[in-house]
Amino acid sequence: MSKPQDGANLESSTFDLDLWIDDVVRPEVTVELYPYEIDFATRIAAIEAQIPAAEKSTPENRGIDEASPEQLSAQLAELWAERSRTALKVRVRQITDAEIAGLVSDARDAGQDDPEAINLRFIAASCVEPTFTVDQLKRLRTRDRSGESMTAQLLAAVNGLLGGLPVPSLPAS
Repeated sequence: MSKPQDGANLESSTFDLDLWIDDVVRPEVTVELYPYEIDFATRIAAIEAQIPAAEKSTPENRGIDEASPEQLSAQLAELWAERSRTALKVRVRQITDAEIAGLVSDARDAGQDDPEAINLRFIAASCVEPTFTVDQLKRLRTRDRSGESMTAQLLAAVNGLLGGLPVPSLPAS
């Protein structure tokens, strides 16, 4: 039986490299997409605008209809919780180099090899759950500013995964 060398964590006589390779799971992230982004921002801004005056007031000089800082904080917390409940949670998985080459080739064959079209193909291929078609992503992107933002969030997740996760290594000795 071979003895592991200093720093090795695997027994070479029992280690199955093929099994190890097949057990590797591609990295994934979850991206939360929020509907009604503009409405949410407006509601948050309206509450936040009331906070300075509420902080200056005291219970004695506060009107009946005026909220306290604690009440405003509670309203903000409820809005953030509501936003989280209405989010579309999208699982995005790292695509392989072979998939990337295939997507680029398909885009060229379709005459859609501009960077924007290729990015939409990358996003569509990376979204595991729910899945998106390129046409759905185009509609999302062009529907309004929040749609542009959501598409950009997905692309940022795809690009982050393509860069790979940091691999820990031993310090040089």
